[in-house]
Amino acid sequence: MRHYSVDNQNYYIFKTNTVEKTPNVHFQWGKFDFRMTFVSSNREIIQANPKNSFKTANGEQYLVKSLEVFYQNEWFKFVKPTSHGIQLEETLWTFDDKSYFVEFPKNLINVAKSICAKELGMTLSEKV
Repeated sequence: MRHYSVDNQNYYIFKTNTVEKTPNVHFQWGKFDFRMTFVSSNREIIQANPKNSFKTANGEQYLVKSLEVFYQNEWFKFVKPTSHGIQLEETLWTFDDKSYFVEFPKNLINVAKSICAKELGMTLSEKV
């Protein structure tokens, strides 16, 4: 397993899937499993979402589709941080009609984007 340490928090890459249209990375923090999925996208959508757009070495453009956490045998999607602390922040995750609140490392979404993009050989897109 590959290992990343960001702000004294350890993340372990469990699986990298380089499917052409929807690559994803499954990683772990503590006892929690996460999955970040990217989706191939067109130029207009990429330009409208520069903070979530990435490109590969061959020029393909991708957007972050979702960040999910595995909880009670279901993948819950990240919605937003709900409160902030020094090291951790409470976050809201949803699946169907269920909500899940849990504390995770601060800026988890940005850390996930960074390590997952690196695992897939992507870089943040500058102006397209």
